[in-house]
Amino acid sequence: MNHGDVIISLLKNRDHSFGCEVGVHAGETAGFLLKNLPKIKRYYAVDPWLIYEMYDGEMYRKPGHKKYKSMKSAYDNYMEIVKPYKGKVITYKMTSVDASKHIPKDYLDWVFIDANHEYKYIKENLDLWSWRVKTGGVVAGHDYGNKWKGIKKAVDEFVPKDKLKIEPYCVWWYIK
Repeated sequence: MNHGDVIISLLKNRDHSFGCEVGVHAGETAGFLLKNLPKIKRYYAVDPWLIYEMYDGEMYRKPGHKKYKSMKSAYDNYMEIVKPYKGKVITYKMTSVDASKHIPKDYLDWVFIDANHEYKYIKENLDLWSWRVKTGGVVAGHDYGNKWKGIKKAVDEFVPKDKLKIEPYCVWWYIK
């Protein structure tokens, strides 16, 4: 089991036709969800695939990390994974701020936020993306309670305590 399995368990008995993943990286989650949730009609994938301030590519310098040598190789992997789902996937190779301008209010059935893990960016993504989810839809993300203190702080500030749910594999979620 992994965080993808948790997301599937959250979505499989709900309308999940229109969803968005913010922070796609190499596409493993996208591929897993598209394969296991065949009722998805539109999957919006958001990632700039850039190394930028507050995300310096440290993971690429760790000894033994050979899978993705660069953001380009992560992007290429993503493109290969989503190729079979060409008619369902819309890729926004841009920041979440810019991509959010393409998605109307109350349009999505769900959003999964796994982008820049710094507090200010998680807070920004919560502000940008939660209102794009329909009432009754799922707003979720990854790495809550993990080593990423900014995620926990931003989520705790944004989501009412009586709505917030924490699942295995550090997945947080609530129903809008």
